Amino acid sequence: MQIVTVSIEPPEDIQKGYRNHQIQGTMIADDDLAVTDAFGLRNLAIHSGPLNVEALPVPTSLLIDPDGKVLWIEQSENYQRRSGPEVVLAALQQHLD
Repeated sequence: MQIVTVSIEPPEDIQKGYRNHQIQGTMIADDDLAVTDAFGLRNLAIHSGPLNVEALPVPTSLLIDPDGKVLWIEQSENYQRRSGPEVVLAALQQHLD
């Protein structure tokens, strides 16, 4: 199993957060929203994010199998909210046990 996170933050900010939060996994900088757009997750609603960002991604958690099949997806309607760890853990247990 591999954990990958995607953020619109620039790579240097992601590195800083990686060290500060001791996150294990791969962190991808998506400052041009290429990954966001590839998954169709661009949120065009008004946001209070960085002023230089035209859009933000819809907060989404995905569980994808090795063949690229989406086993589970959970999205938030509010770009400021994310899935709690208990929600993601329950999905992992359901699909990987």
